[in-house]
Amino acid sequence: MEFHEKLQSLAAKEGLKGRKVTRALESFSWNITILKGQADLLKNAKAEVQENMKQVHDAALTGNLTKESVGLTRVRSQTRRGQDDKPGTSARGPSA
Repeated sequence: MEFHEKLQSLAAKEGLKGRKVTRALESFSWNITILKGQADLLKNAKAEVQENMKQVHDAALTGNLTKESVGLTRVRSQTRRGQDDKPGTSARGPSA
């Protein structure tokens, strides 16, 4: 916003006069408005992601999926091993 205060003098220094200065100021104001809106969206998205990460962390603690305990990859391997350990069967059905 400091730049906005100096914009008119900068435009004059660059040789812009009359309508061109007005258009430059309008364009700058529009761009600032868009950037503020995008910054607000990013701030809201960041807050939402942080809340989601907190929920995932809490769920991991509740389900004993923390790094100190079993761990997510171990749980997946146990599930697959449980299915693969059945004699004579695979994911496609009974083997010959």
